[in-house]
Amino acid sequence: MMRIRFMYLVLLLFVVTGCSIADKVNDSLNYTEEARSFISNAARLAEQWPALAEKAINDPGARDKLKSELTDMKERILKFNAIEAPAFAKSVHQQLVSYNEKLMQEINVYLEKINNGAIDWKSLKDSPLLDTLKQVTQILDRVQNLAP
Repeated sequence: MMRIRFMYLVLLLFVVTGCSIADKVNDSLNYTEEARSFISNAARLAEQWPALAEKAINDPGARDKLKSELTDMKERILKFNAIEAPAFAKSVHQQLVSYNEKLMQEINVYLEKINNGAIDWKSLKDSPLLDTLKQVTQILDRVQNLAP
């Protein structure tokens, strides 16, 4: 009888431990996918930025698209920064959050200038925002190599 109880206890311990390991793997996959998606969106904006900035000089429709892209990126930043990173990804997440804070400041400046009609559209092509977006995209390799 003692052996049966002991075997049930050992089996229960394996099940509980196995669930914990599965949860950690699932959390790491979720975080990695969220980070990869966020970085891909930043890379897409960085890629489109020069053409959008060039078109915005003379095209009010392109200005609206640029404003929309900045607003969307701002929402993505807020969502990503709120993610709880697993322990093994804390340093990468903190670096992304740091870049995101800088990016958020730059976006807010541009949105304010756009809304006030005080923006120099020609200066957008060489914007520091583009440099910050590129810094975010350079972390992609580190994110893809994360492992618990």
